[in-house]
Amino acid sequence: MGSRRENIVYIVSTAFFALMAILFLCVMMTSFARNFIDMYVRIGWAWRHPGNYVGLIAGFIAYVAFLPALVLPRIRHNFTWFRKFTHELTHTLVAIAFFSKINEFVVKDKECYVSYKAGPVGYVPITLAPYCIPIYTFMLFPFRFVGDSHYMIVFDFLIAFSYAFHLHTFVIQTRPSQSDIEGCGYARSAAFITFVHLCVISVILAIPKGGVLKAVCRVFCEYPAEILHTPGVWGENILKFLGF
Repeated sequence: MGSRRENIVYIVSTAFFALMAILFLCVMMTSFARNFIDMYVRIGWAWRHPGNYVGLIAGFIAYVAFLPALVLPRIRHNFTWFRKFTHELTHTLVAIAFFSKINEFVVKDKECYVSYKAGPVGYVPITLAPYCIPIYTFMLFPFRFVGDSHYMIVFDFLIAFSYAFHLHTFVIQTRPSQSDIEGCGYARSAAFITFVHLCVISVILAIPKGGVLKAVCRVFCEYPAEILHTPGVWGENILKFLGF
């Protein structure tokens, strides 16, 4: 009976995350068209404008420029340790968010884990969080509320740099043999990770044009409502923004 219930929960949750991934793929396309393309058409590369994408693009380029430094043994060693630390820290912070009790946090060269007592909910988010939640990027979001608008390019740079680090870590650490992914099931893991990645990318694309709060409102309220309410009009708008 318990096994049957677990199978039903697995199928239902996988289907839900898959549907959300499809919806937020549409949301990401909307965010790209209405924010990145529209802003580029309006202001081009006027780097002092608070709504441009120069900071985000520069942040990604800076991270790529940093990668050759990993050939140096000490930098490569510390970078590897920092990736492991970030992985376990993400587990920990999401576990705390779901009111789990943290018992132990260990990050060593060959031994990395977080011991916690899980509550009734949150198993999938806690387990898969390191593969799709860029915690350093999220930590930077509040800083974009402060300071003069002309300095927002600095925070955009840091947001992009930290997110590039997350993507790099994701590529290195994500394998079918990972115990986290095996534990949640391949289909459910793929659906959940894809869904969250699309949410994050959509928000990042919308930040320069209106700030963090407006980006969150647009990505999680305005765009989904429009897509679900008028899918035909949404498709036409996307084609128009893309120049077709």
